[in-house]
Amino acid sequence: MDNMKISSIIRFSFLFLLLLAGACTKLDETKYLYDTVNSTGFYQTDAELSSAVGAAYANLSGIASNNHYLTINEVTTDECVVPTRGPDWGDGGRWVRLKTHTYNSLDPDPANGWNFCYSGINTCNRLIATLSKFTNPKIPQYIAELRGLRAIYYYWLLDWYGNVPISIDFSSTTAPTNSTRDQVYALVESELLAVASVLPHTGPANESTYGRVNAYTCWAALAKLYLNAEVYTGTPQWDKCIAACDSVINSGMYALTPNYADNFSQLNKGVPETIFTIPYDHVHEQGNNIQMMTLNGLNQNTYNMNAQPWNGFASVQEFYASYIDPVQNPGPQGQVVGTDPQGDSVTGTLDKRLSNFLVGPQYGSDGKQLQDGGYEKSGPGYAGDPDGAGIVFTPFINELAPTAWRQSGARIAKWGFYQGMTGNMDNDFALFRYADILLTAAEATARKNNDWNNAYALTIVNQIRTVHGGVAPFTTMTDTSFLAERGREMFFEGMRRQDMIRFGTYNNAFRFHDADPVDNLGPHGINHLNIMPLPDAQLNANKALKQNPGY
Repeated sequence: MDNMKISSIIRFSFLFLLLLAGACTKLDETKYLYDTVNSTGFYQTDAELSSAVGAAYANLSGIASNNHYLTINEVTTDECVVPTRGPDWGDGGRWVRLKTHTYNSLDPDPANGWNFCYSGINTCNRLIATLSKFTNPKIPQYIAELRGLRAIYYYWLLDWYGNVPISIDFSSTTAPTNSTRDQVYALVESELLAVASVLPHTGPANESTYGRVNAYTCWAALAKLYLNAEVYTGTPQWDKCIAACDSVINSGMYALTPNYADNFSQLNKGVPETIFTIPYDHVHEQGNNIQMMTLNGLNQNTYNMNAQPWNGFASVQEFYASYIDPVQNPGPQGQVVGTDPQGDSVTGTLDKRLSNFLVGPQYGSDGKQLQDGGYEKSGPGYAGDPDGAGIVFTPFINELAPTAWRQSGARIAKWGFYQGMTGNMDNDFALFRYADILLTAAEATARKNNDWNNAYALTIVNQIRTVHGGVAPFTTMTDTSFLAERGREMFFEGMRRQDMIRFGTYNNAFRFHDADPVDNLGPHGINHLNIMPLPDAQLNANKALKQNPGY
C-alpha cells in the first residue's frame, strides 16, 4: 500500500475521532480537552501533524458527487443536463430548476454547497485554533496550509453566493452577518498571498504534498480569483492574473500530459498537470460517484460492477457536437458521427477529447447488446425511442422532462471507466489543473490587450488543441472560439458556470434553457441569477443574514 493510501486512512481515522469528540456534550475529565494537551506529548512529528491537518481535507470527498460542486457548476450550464426520465430523476423538480435557472432558497443544491463550504471552514478554524496552542516550530507551516485551504472554500462561496459571512475565529459565538463580495474577495486574496511563500514549492510527483495545498495551489487559486475579479468586484485584474499564472508556469513543475485521457484515468495519480487534486480510493477515500451518476443501470453488466448506476447525468447534443471540427480540417479524416431522430448528421475531424463521452450501442460483458425492456414505446400522439430495447446512447435528448428517453444523452466518461468498478471510483479529481492555468494566462493576456489573436494567447490555445485534441491549430481566434475551446478542454471539471458568467453567456438561451429575464439586481449590473440564493435554513437559523437580491 503506497504512502498516499496510508495518508487517506489516517485522514479518515482522525476525522472520525474529531466527530466523536464533537458529539459529546459533556466531558468529565479535563485531560481530554484540547487546551490541556501537553505540548511535548502530541503534534511533534510530521506524521502527527499531517494526520491532524488531514481532517480538513476529508470534506472535499463530496465534490465528485451529485450534491453541490458539480451540480451548481455544471447542470446550470450548456454542458450538462439531468433529464427527468419518467419516474427517475424527478426529485421534486430540482434538476429542471437548475437547468432553467429557476432555483430558489429551498433547493438542496444551494443548501448543500453552503454546508459543504462552511463545514470545511469550520474544520480549518478548529484545527488552526488547536495547533496555535503548541510551540512546535513545524506548526506554522501546517497552519499556513489550513489557511490556504480555508481561502479556497471562501473562493467557492464568493463565486456561488457573493455576500457571505466571514468567520475565521473559532472561539467567536456571535452570529455573523453578511460581508460584502468585495470583503470576501479581499480575504481570499490576502490569505492566499500570505501563505504562498510559506508553503512547499513541490510538484505533482511529490507524495508528501500530493492532494494537499502547496505554494502552487495558492497561485493557481489566485489566478482564478483574478481572472474573475471584474465579475466579483467590478475591477479587472489582468496583470495580477498573468503574474499568478506565471508563478505556476515558470516553476517548471508542470507540463501538459501528452495523452489527455491520462489526466482522468483510474491510475492518474501524479500526472504532470495535477496542481491540486482529491485523491480518491474506492476503499479508503470514497466519494467519486460520477460513473453512478451517468451510466445506465444495465451498464453494471458492462463493467462487472458491484453496484447499479443511476442513469442520470448527460451532456447536451450541441456541446457534444462541438468536439467535431468541420471547419478547421475537413477531408479524408472526416466522418459521419451518427444521426439523431431528426435526421441530422455531422461530418468532421474528431477531437481526441471525445473520450469525455460515451455514446453508441452498449454491450454486456458477454458481448451482447444490453436490452432495456422498459424503453419508451410509441403511443397515440407520442413518438417513442426509435432505438427500441437495444441500449444506444445518443447525443440527442428528446426533452428535459417529464419523459426523456432512458437511453438518450452522451454519457460523461471523462473519468475513465474500468472493469470491476464499485460504486466509488479510484480516479483522482483535479481541482486545479495545469491546462486550466495555461488557458487562464491566455485569456488574461487577450483581455488585457483586447486582442484574441494575441500571439501568446493563440500559441497557448493551439498547444492545447494539438497536444490534447489532436486537431488543427486555430489560424484566428475570437472570444467565442476561445470559450468553446475552454469548454472542450475543461468539460465537467466544475468551471463552466463561472466561465459562462465571465463571457456573458450564462443568461443566454441554450438547449433546455430559455434566455433569463433581464435585470440588474446583482452587483455591477449583472443578472441576480448569476449568484445563488442563500439557503432558507441558514436565514432562519441566523437572523443577522440577509438574502441576496431577487430571491
